[in-house]
Amino acid sequence: MSKLILLITGYSLLYLSIITYYKINNFRVPFKNGLLGWKNDVKLKEKIIISFIINIPLFIVLFVL
Repeated sequence: MSKLILLITGYSLLYLSIITYYKINNFRVPFKNGLLGWKNDVKLKEKIIISFIINIPLFIVLFVL
């Protein structure tokens, strides 16, 4: 149960940090309507990078803990 709480906390911190990064640097946020999907002008390279970054907490829970 503690791994699940750790995973949820990690995901929420990552989502908030990604959105904060884009807002601080005055870029457009790549998500539409919160986090439900990608905007139409997001390139594939950016989608792949953000998707990999979002999956880091899962890798940590599965392989490290």
